[in-house]
Amino acid sequence: MADTRGIQQDALHKESIATQIKEHIHSVSAVLILANGTVPRITVGTEYALATLSAAFPKSLANNIALMFTNVSNSLHWNFSQDTVPKELKGAPQFLLDNPVALQKKYLELRNTPSMNGFETAMRSGVVAGEQGALRMLVDLFDWLDHCDPQPTTEIVSLYEMSQTIEANITNTLARRDQAAAKSAEIKKLMNAHDKDSAVSVSRCLHLVLDLHSRWT
Repeated sequence: MADTRGIQQDALHKESIATQIKEHIHSVSAVLILANGTVPRITVGTEYALATLSAAFPKSLANNIALMFTNVSNSLHWNFSQDTVPKELKGAPQFLLDNPVALQKKYLELRNTPSMNGFETAMRSGVVAGEQGALRMLVDLFDWLDHCDPQPTTEIVSLYEMSQTIEANITNTLARRDQAAAKSAEIKKLMNAHDKDSAVSVSRCLHLVLDLHSRWT
């Protein structure tokens, strides 16, 4: 969703997703939406993607959707505004994750550098805390997943096909409206040209009459 190449590319993505679901996926256990938890407000692209996903999922799947906010070690570092969460997802479970693998990699890169003097113990403790926090989060996540009942995907496909029909009808209506406007403008132009030609003809007739009258008097 929100492909930088334009809405035509988004349409191809949605079609591809719908095709894969229709042909290969008969049920969905859960949908996990990832978002950067350090950003105070979601971007226009993310908002569009969330709105599109919310519209694509049927109400029967509402209890099977969760949000995961990344780059967040705990609630003190969580800057994401809850006001930006679409109303359809307000009740969805929310999980916080600060990738422990990325923390460990960064720690190993800095461990032997001068900037680590006096901070190595604290940073190592931060890495360990990140690993423990991620494990607790995964326990909560899998506990939630265990309570998710698989939902059939038939309604997802039906909603997609319905949306495609609606979009096609809107496109056709707009096209007909544009054609009608173009025809109306063309007719108006022809009428103005006709009125102008008529006025010229009348003027010429009057000129001829006056000329003939002057010749005979």
